[in-house]
Amino acid sequence: MSQTAPLPHWQLTSIFPGLESPEFEQAKAELKTRVDALSELMDAHRVNTQESVPVTEETAALFDRLVDGFNDLYTRFSTLYAYLTGFTATDAFNDHAQAETSALSPLSSKLSFLGVRLTAWVGAFDAEALLGASEVARAHSYFVRRSREEARHLMGEEAEELLSALNPSSGRAWAKLHGDLISRTTIKKTLPGRDEAEYPLTELRNLQSDANPELRRAAYEAELELLGQNTVPFAAAMNSIKAQVNETSTRRGYTTALDEALFSSHITRESLDAMQTACREAFPVFQRYLRAKAKFLGKDTLAWYDLLAPVSAGTPRSFSWAETADFVTETFGSYSEKLAAFAQKTFDEGWHDVPPRKGKRNGAFCMSVDGVRESRIMHNFGGQLDDVFTVAHELGHAYHNACSFGAGRTPLQDDTPMTLAETASIFCETIVVNAMLGRADEAEKLAILEQDLLGSTQLVIDIDSRFRFERAVFDKRRERELSVDELNALMLGAQAQTYGDGLDAEARHPLMWAHKGHYYSTGRSFYNYPYTFGYLFGLGLYAQYQANPDGWQGRYDALLSGTGMNDAAPLAAGFGIDIESVNFWRGSLSIAEGRVAEYEALVERFTL
Repeated sequence: MSQTAPLPHWQLTSIFPGLESPEFEQAKAELKTRVDALSELMDAHRVNTQESVPVTEETAALFDRLVDGFNDLYTRFSTLYAYLTGFTATDAFNDHAQAETSALSPLSSKLSFLGVRLTAWVGAFDAEALLGASEVARAHSYFVRRSREEARHLMGEEAEELLSALNPSSGRAWAKLHGDLISRTTIKKTLPGRDEAEYPLTELRNLQSDANPELRRAAYEAELELLGQNTVPFAAAMNSIKAQVNETSTRRGYTTALDEALFSSHITRESLDAMQTACREAFPVFQRYLRAKAKFLGKDTLAWYDLLAPVSAGTPRSFSWAETADFVTETFGSYSEKLAAFAQKTFDEGWHDVPPRKGKRNGAFCMSVDGVRESRIMHNFGGQLDDVFTVAHELGHAYHNACSFGAGRTPLQDDTPMTLAETASIFCETIVVNAMLGRADEAEKLAILEQDLLGSTQLVIDIDSRFRFERAVFDKRRERELSVDELNALMLGAQAQTYGDGLDAEARHPLMWAHKGHYYSTGRSFYNYPYTFGYLFGLGLYAQYQANPDGWQGRYDALLSGTGMNDAAPLAAGFGIDIESVNFWRGSLSIAEGRVAEYEALVERFTL
């Protein structure tokens, strides 16, 4: 169905009335005042040591005061930052919001360094003695115990302070450059069946899901040309960020950047190895899906620009935004009225920014706005089946945030790792996929399975290609800078190792390293495998829900509210899951294998 009403933009006025409002100005001033006051308090009590700190009545009281202060500051800062992101993520040309974001950087750096000092100081306590002396510490027991381990990997105070001060003009600046170029750069093209127009990356990506193969190919070629305009600055950003992370990881005592990422992800190398072993065993299954799709499209092998092509026994169905919102809300109601009511609230209160447009970031995301206990969800909605799944997915993130708010979690209790951040999103997406499959005829089922398996293939095969690429870049960057051609070759090599013969070797995507913003971060390396973890962990949880639905919802909401309060393994063990066992991951992947077999049979049915 065509869109009959303007697609909504999110409202930000429930956060602050405007960028020039007194409330916004007061919030900025109050944040600075409180950051300075906390810094003075820490200086006065010499909260900067990594030497042993005795647990006394005075130090326990100081701990309580500092934890309360940091929780307050993190809430204030994240609210301001989310508010500004509401402008900059949807309009890269908003110079006012960009300037305000830049003005926050010094405070961000200072707060970051104060957090490092707090970690060093808390890590110097006897953790169990501190937990016995302070109720606040007991409420933040995971933070206390984790600080002791993290403190072992801190550089000296001066080095950490210098890193925090320089990051806005080094690693973070390179990341901003990449994001700005991706959002701002457009290309003027006359695409098949269309008048000449100026296209941003987001629109070219959407066009690669069109039924017209000539349009898909032209959009793909235009994307490569658009990205190619900035490969030199993209390569400079990649080289600089990876060199910085290599250096800081080494100085903090980690063997590799991956080891630091695993600690940040709250998982062990054994868990990652078990998951990747199961995934790589399953590559042939997903390559079967790719070959079946090629057969349906009348091709010997898929090209990159065919990956998003619709597969439908009739005219591909399109969805209006209103239809999507109603369907997702109704479907959530089959699982939980609480979840459905929450989804409806997000639509009613304007939490969604829906249409693609020039200056808007590509992709979709959900961000928490802690100060008002809300979320905001950005889409680039094109009315395709995949967009329906994306809405359900991002609403899962928002529901995860709501569970944390409802449980009264503080920021120091709610530091959810990337691996567990996908738990609710995959669960909610699975609710919608299963509901669609349950009511579909064979023709509809083919289209639904196509979108589901397209997503699964991205999460298992493509994510692994990104992991291989990033690990290779980190390894080679220890020796020297990498050229654009070398980065292209590493990307194509990683795609060859994962997609195999499921994808045409002459029509892959050498510039996917330039496309994906996840590579360009000094704070989040290997922002890839957590998606696979979340997908398969979410599938495993959903299978448990289907097997034992009684009392599930309360336990599940409690899990979501506690994802920042323990490592992934013990949280999973509470549901009888051993994430260090390859068999758990094989079990989740078997769900996808069953769907591939069903997809192959339907392709045979409709291509006879």
